[in-house]
Amino acid sequence: MALRVDAIAAEEAALSRAVLYRYLADCMRHPAQRSLTGGEWRGALSEALDCVGDQDLRSCALDCLVKGGDATRVELDYGRIIGHTPRAGVPPYESEWLGAAGDLLQFHQMSDVSAFYTAFGLGLNGICDERVDHIAIELAFMQFLCAKEAYAASLDDAQLLRAALDGQRSFLAEHVARWAPAFFHRLGGCGRGGFYEALARLAEGWLQVECQRLGVERGDPTLAPGESSIALEDTCVGCAHASGCVPGGAPPPAEPA
Repeated sequence: MALRVDAIAAEEAALSRAVLYRYLADCMRHPAQRSLTGGEWRGALSEALDCVGDQDLRSCALDCLVKGGDATRVELDYGRIIGHTPRAGVPPYESEWLGAAGDLLQFHQMSDVSAFYTAFGLGLNGICDERVDHIAIELAFMQFLCAKEAYAASLDDAQLLRAALDGQRSFLAEHVARWAPAFFHRLGGCGRGGFYEALARLAEGWLQVECQRLGVERGDPTLAPGESSIALEDTCVGCAHASGCVPGGAPPPAEPA
């Protein structure tokens, strides 16, 4: 009986981590593309954080929900800070941070990310308009691996559980933890006072918890995106969203605090 209680606790903990990853992934999409509103997330986040038991994370999540209520500002900030192209604002793509735009290493990095997805029988569907190394896609993959861990715990399947945990540890170490600390650090600085600053604090705190749980080293938060010959203005020419980013057209470069 004790073993079954432990299995239920492990399942609930894994599902709670999946919820947090899914919330972060959802918030990193364009506001118009999110699957749930802040109000719809409130109950799920509360239950997940009850299980995780971290009061600092709870405070950060509450701040996200409050500041995310200003939909107009959130959408304007998304265009100003993150943008709609790989090199605009704060790039939400792993290979823009770990390799110069257009170089061979960048394509190898994206191939390696795709290989992780394929190894678990996943791939981007036909309606997904993002690259495989987008922060939202990578966080959604971590959500999937946590859900897989929960399923393995419910079956008491040690082999499946080990595969899910090994996948989390490897993907975090080889991809997310290498660049996401710098991405979230820059995102928080550029989004000072708004939703994206609150989101960055939640994400940074959660990433630290996960790296400690899995014994993974976090990357340098002061890392800067790789150099590119592409000017910010060039990325916005012809962009269907450019006129809506800020009054007057394409967004100016965002700088962290």
